[in-house]
Amino acid sequence: MIDIHNHVLIGVDDGPQTEEEAVLLLKQAIDNGITDIIATPHHYSGDFVNPGSKILEKMDELNHIISYHQLDINVHPGQEIRMNGNFVKELKSRAGIPLNQSQYVLVEFSFNEVPSYACPMFYDIQMSGYTPLIAHPERCKPIIKDPDKLHEYVEKGAVAQITAGSVVGELGENLKETSLKMIEAHLVHLIASDAHHAELRPFMLKEAYDVVEKELGSIYVEDLKYNAEAVLLGKEVKVKKPSKIETHYKSSKKRKKKFLGLF
Repeated sequence: MIDIHNHVLIGVDDGPQTEEEAVLLLKQAIDNGITDIIATPHHYSGDFVNPGSKILEKMDELNHIISYHQLDINVHPGQEIRMNGNFVKELKSRAGIPLNQSQYVLVEFSFNEVPSYACPMFYDIQMSGYTPLIAHPERCKPIIKDPDKLHEYVEKGAVAQITAGSVVGELGENLKETSLKMIEAHLVHLIASDAHHAELRPFMLKEAYDVVEKELGSIYVEDLKYNAEAVLLGKEVKVKKPSKIETHYKSSKKRKKKFLGLF
């Protein structure tokens, strides 16, 4: 299996802070059946600023650790870039880097806000030769409240990735239900772990695929796995016509409190 979104580089964001933590996380990925992962540290998310040059240095450090511990896994460079006004400029200067130097760039929204310039920025990204890949839209409150936003982005050429923990139900049953609806409606095209820590935020990719196969069928699993490999290799992701879904978000104060507790 291939994981295109996780946080395994040491000391750059809220992922592992020590070699020991990184090794435990990588061993867990191997136990999960993962052969290749794209490391995607946060960039412009809160206080985390990780330009491409820093990521490549940290990749060298991690690859040395992988070799020393004889870990049977391949790690490739990437970023999870928070949507910002300098997005395209950074890609052109190589401060922003695509996933494994492919045409796909992993774009993160704040959990509480989608910028008003999102559509024009996606257009600019595409005109620069890249494909925006939206990270965990099922965890973004404005998209959950109005899933038509995601439908619009996908209709205009973006692709999207859902979190394994959401699919499994670790982030709440309502997110599990919404995640499966998004997969079934072809609003998302990949599953990724978003792993940060072997115990607190682990790899759960195999479990997520098992849930999808049980709930939706093996064809969906095949497409999701194909798309993860396509991103890694810089090939075209398989995209089917998306359908609209209804929101699970409720406006009552009781429900709102429960929803916000998920984040």
